[in-house]
Amino acid sequence: MKNIVKKYIGILLLLCVSSISYAQTESLSTGYFLEGNLYRYRLNPAFMGVRGYVAFPAIGNVNMNLASNVGLANFLFPTNDGRLALFLHPDVSADDFNSALNDENKFVTGVDLNIASTAFFAFGGYNTIDLVLHSRLGVSVPRDMFMFMKDMGHEAYNVSDLGVYTKNYIDLSIGHSHKITKDLTIGARLKLLLGVAYAELLMEKMEMQMSDTQWMINAKGHAAVAAGFKFTTDENGVVDAIGDFRPGINGVGFGVDLGATYDLSNVLTKGLIVSASVNDISFMKWNNVSKAGINPESPYVFDGFDALSIGEEGDESGSAFEQIGEDLNDFFAFRDMGVVDKKEMLGATLNVGVEYKMPFYDKMSVGALFSNRFDKLSPFTKGSLMLNISPAKVFDFALSGSVSTYGWNWGAMMNFHCTGFNLFVGAENFIGKVSKQYVPLEKTNTNISFGINFPFVRKR
Repeated sequence: MKNIVKKYIGILLLLCVSSISYAQTESLSTGYFLEGNLYRYRLNPAFMGVRGYVAFPAIGNVNMNLASNVGLANFLFPTNDGRLALFLHPDVSADDFNSALNDENKFVTGVDLNIASTAFFAFGGYNTIDLVLHSRLGVSVPRDMFMFMKDMGHEAYNVSDLGVYTKNYIDLSIGHSHKITKDLTIGARLKLLLGVAYAELLMEKMEMQMSDTQWMINAKGHAAVAAGFKFTTDENGVVDAIGDFRPGINGVGFGVDLGATYDLSNVLTKGLIVSASVNDISFMKWNNVSKAGINPESPYVFDGFDALSIGEEGDESGSAFEQIGEDLNDFFAFRDMGVVDKKEMLGATLNVGVEYKMPFYDKMSVGALFSNRFDKLSPFTKGSLMLNISPAKVFDFALSGSVSTYGWNWGAMMNFHCTGFNLFVGAENFIGKVSKQYVPLEKTNTNISFGINFPFVRKR
């Protein structure tokens, strides 16, 4: 019986963890204060570039992110003979494994892919047009899920809120930044969002009570998918497959970025600039979302084998274990809940920055940036300090150090931007130790960005 329950729980866990793919990220925040950074308007739409540009299709700005509050090292332990083994090995104590986990163990990964982009000076300011693909996926696994897999010696397990979530969409944005006064600049970007695919699998409730006389499982969960197909069901309304796939636009939404900068040189001290923005104030309506759910009328109860017919004449189940398997299949079956529309707010991000240009060397500045993401899947808070140097009109770089929800990290960005060619590359929160398969051994929050563009003549 234990093995059968582990099998069904394990299958659900593997479905969640193996679903990790790319997901939405922010632009590289290390480049927030670099004036030569062609894409810093995505962090604050009030920033004006020093050059207009046309992006190299598909690789003008590629941004990839991986974040987790656990790593492979949380699941590997030394055995009595000195080798490393997974947490399921009998030499690994349950207490050691339990102390290595968080209450909620999260994995988030994503990508922003610049399909097409351009910027130019006109209408008294700086104008931008972008077409970007965003893809994002996250997984959350409660501590009790892993402990159930490791040790069934406790009477109660609560693995509620086990889930996987992904959304993929394209945004077409138009931006404009404008000087109101010599010191004040404001900017905005308007976005049309086109949904490609959305999916969510969440076990809202999964409670297991296990005593010497009775095992009981309470479960409630749902799946929702907007990806150009519908669920197909058997005669009992149980989902057994998906229908024909028809790619297309599965959602529509709108968004806005707002920003401002103010030069305090004439108010406090020369070279001091403050800035603030709120990005991705947006919502999406997903159309024709296929829903299915697990919501049994009563909990699954196992009182032992006495109540089961074992090997008796006329027993069509074949064995008691097969009968238990059939009961669990029916208990955990997803049943069709029809097609609905779903509205959701996308995660907004607040940025507040302060920059001071060095009086002894005007090509160097220091900056401080505070960021906070308001998002149900991967909320975070981050504070960063940056050192920015532009030794030539065509080259600049930045170094950053930050502390965030995911710990201490540092980053760097180099940017070459002469007339006709731009190459930038940067990374934040570098991945530390990795396995031979390049799987992070520790918790991480890594962001990598690079791109090739074609800038216009520098604006005087």
